[in-house]
Amino acid sequence: MLDWNGIISAGVGPIIVISACGLLCLAFYNRFSTLVARIRSMHREQFEQTDRLSRAKARPDEASQDQASQDIVRAQELLGMLKVQTERLGRRARLIRGTLMCLLATIGYLSACSLCLGLSAICPPLARAAAVLFVVGMVTMIIGVALAMVELLQALDPVELESRFVSDLAHDAAADLK
Repeated sequence: MLDWNGIISAGVGPIIVISACGLLCLAFYNRFSTLVARIRSMHREQFEQTDRLSRAKARPDEASQDQASQDIVRAQELLGMLKVQTERLGRRARLIRGTLMCLLATIGYLSACSLCLGLSAICPPLARAAAVLFVVGMVTMIIGVALAMVELLQALDPVELESRFVSDLAHDAAADLK
């Protein structure tokens, strides 16, 4: 006679981890979409600065040459800063994508583990397969969490870069006024 209580109880462990992975996926999908939206807005900023740079280079009259030179330098600096920020955000987005891939793989491994646990009542060798799937799933989850931690360590880099850039601009503007 099959021990249905034991079978169901054995399948609960992986299901709890699957639920936790689902919550983590929700958070990281939101984080991922925010990064993608920010990268797209930076691309629009780059386009606007490129347009501004083209207009500044096209100024023909001598009277506005000094202003045009300042606008050219500022647009080039801003374009450089936006490029670096976009690259850094892209790296972070790839880390989050890796995190999500690991978490989703964990859900897949642990779902298969639960299935094998249930079927092991009929085919006992599936219990070993369930154990292997559980270990692989947990290792995959640990890798996903490690990727998330690396991304978190890099989260403030673009903000710090932008803060330094704005601070330098303010410092240069104050020096120009003297």
